[in-house]
Amino acid sequence: MKKIIYLFILGLCVLTSSCTMMVKGFAKLLVKDYNDYTSTYVSDIQIEDPNGKHQTFKNLYGGKTVYLYVWGNKKLSAEQEKSYRLLKERFAKYPDVVFANLIVGSDSSSTTNRLVDDASSAEFRKILKLNDPAPFIIGKDGAILAYKGPKPDDKILVDYVLFQAMQGEDGTKSAKRFIRGVNGNSQFKSDKLIEWYTGHFGKAPGNKLSMSLSSTN
Repeated sequence: MKKIIYLFILGLCVLTSSCTMMVKGFAKLLVKDYNDYTSTYVSDIQIEDPNGKHQTFKNLYGGKTVYLYVWGNKKLSAEQEKSYRLLKERFAKYPDVVFANLIVGSDSSSTTNRLVDDASSAEFRKILKLNDPAPFIIGKDGAILAYKGPKPDDKILVDYVLFQAMQGEDGTKSAKRFIRGVNGNSQFKSDKLIEWYTGHFGKAPGNKLSMSLSSTN
């Protein structure tokens, strides 16, 4: 996978409004595919745990918003693991959000839950197309709210998209709202975003937000 990190360096673009518009437009292009498969449900896919026991996704995570990290044989780097751990810590206070890992590759030594290769997973496998590990956000009803969505190191954005997913909102809609709500000085221009940030992170936003957005190929 070719990974590209796009910083919302809006603070560097304050000299011209056109630069800010360009950065925002580019960011919106990166999140436009998050909602490509909102009509696809994973409730019935079969998952095998490390002990060989099979359960459906619904039995394991029904009624929860799931941040589902899926990979073939390439695992997360140490830096990615750290970002993932910190994201889980930030959402530990929300009982209806769970984090899950799912391997779809051939690594038989993995202790991670595995996607069973049967008819139940056929539709899901068709849309995976994974080179590197990719996160999906699954709604409480089993719908894919974010397809190859924001990664744990997509600062602030991943928190907002996952938070909104608890209300059933798809990732493209929430991500675009977030992008619109940041001004050319890398500050929130939306009172609702300021209120969300303060409540979620337990502190008011600083003078300049540190944000990033990455793509998954």
